[in-house]
Amino acid sequence: MKGLFITGTDTAVGKTVVCGLLAAHLRRAGDRVVTQKWIQTGCTGFSEDIETHLRFMGLERRALGADEDFVCPYIFPLAASPHLAAEAAGQTIDPEHIKACTLKLAERNDRVLVEGLGGVAVPYSRDSLVLDLVVDLELPVLVVVQNKLGAINHALLTVEALQQRRLRIVGLVFNSCPGQDRRITQDNPRIVAELTGHQSLGTLPWQEDRQSLTNSFRPLGKAIEHAWNP
Repeated sequence: MKGLFITGTDTAVGKTVVCGLLAAHLRRAGDRVVTQKWIQTGCTGFSEDIETHLRFMGLERRALGADEDFVCPYIFPLAASPHLAAEAAGQTIDPEHIKACTLKLAERNDRVLVEGLGGVAVPYSRDSLVLDLVVDLELPVLVVVQNKLGAINHALLTVEALQQRRLRIVGLVFNSCPGQDRRITQDNPRIVAELTGHQSLGTLPWQEDRQSLTNSFRPLGKAIEHAWNP
C-alpha cells in the first residue's frame, strides 16, 4: 500500500499543513491522492483537518466522491485525546474499522496520506495507542517537528518510539514558528540528525498565506517524495 503516516512531535505543530501541502504536491505530479484522519476530536460534522487538506489541494468536499465515507472514520466534539473524546461521546473506537477504511482508500487511490493525532503515543482506548494501528498497517512515517526551543527532546523521543516499533522513518520536517532564536532553529535539525541518524528533509518557513507556503514547499515535497520512494 502506498500509504504514509504523518505524525508530529506534539499537537498543533503543523501536521495538517504539511499533509495538505504534500497531497497537493503529489497531485501536481499526477498521482491520485487522498488524505485521511483516523480520529478527529474537537469537531462536529465533517473533519476540519480534511477540509484544510482539500483547500491546499484546491478541491471541494464533493471531489472526494465515494472516498468521503472513509476519510475520517471517527469524529468527536470534545477536544481531547481520542480515548477520552470517545468516552465522552459514549462510543468505542474499533481499530478494525479504521484499518478497513484505510485499505479501502488504498484500493481507490495511488497514495494515502494519514494525518496523525498529536504525537505518536496517543491512546485511542484505555489499552491501545494510535501507533499500534500504524504498526498493523506497516505504514512508513514522516515526522513533523515544530522548530522551537524544546524541539530536540520532542524529536528524539518521537524517533525512539518509532524505532522501538521497528517502523520505517521517511524523515523529519522542521516547521518554523515566529519569535524563535535563529541560533536554536538552525541548530535543531543538525543536532537531531547527529543524534538519531535521520536527516531533516527540510525546513518549512513561517508564512501565513497558502500560495507562499505552496511555493516554499516545492523542494521539500520533492525531498519527501524521494525519501519515501528512493
